[in-house]
Amino acid sequence: MEATVTHTDEAYEQLKRSILVCEFAPGLELRELGLVETTGRSRGAVRGALGRLVTDGLVDLRPRKGYRVSSLDLADVREVFEMRRLLEPYAVGLAAQRAPREAVESLHDLAHSRYDHADRASFEQYLVDNREFHVQIAEAAGNRRLAQALRALLEDMQRLLFLSVGARDQGVEGSHEHHDLYDAILVGDAARARTLCEAQIEQARERVIEALLDRRP
Repeated sequence: MEATVTHTDEAYEQLKRSILVCEFAPGLELRELGLVETTGRSRGAVRGALGRLVTDGLVDLRPRKGYRVSSLDLADVREVFEMRRLLEPYAVGLAAQRAPREAVESLHDLAHSRYDHADRASFEQYLVDNREFHVQIAEAAGNRRLAQALRALLEDMQRLLFLSVGARDQGVEGSHEHHDLYDAILVGDAARARTLCEAQIEQARERVIEALLDRRP
């Protein structure tokens, strides 16, 4: 039986998306009444959603000051990419070693996803495809907990990618990176898959740091 979706769930998904795609910028003050108008949900549903976002680490609750979208800085970049270096190369190596061929082949379209640099909605879909590509690699390897950890980590990183999108068009570059990784996993070359993954993570880290430094006043 499917779980019932509540108004709090709906408000949570709306607000979470607005944060992840930086419609609500890091550091933005969040007022309950304003969010009621934005989401079309009740104040109780909004308050419940904000509580979940605090638990997620996407919103800060400050005593006597209210809610604020959590900030992003170079320390966040370091932490996120350190975690990626720990988890993702292992996941792709595992997938290359033991994922069923049909499970890997099902990733073809995600691996070849691209976006239009001038189209924000296109980039948002690309980031969803990017996240699902890496999560489904772990799922194909048969490690559900690893997939869950990667999903949470990549959702956390999505804000960093949105902040860096203005720096330059990375759609073709990112697509080719996924092509190569997909091919390595498909032929079962675990060592090459890990090497490619490690290089791609480092390249992404450098791009994000560059973009964040460019945004400093």
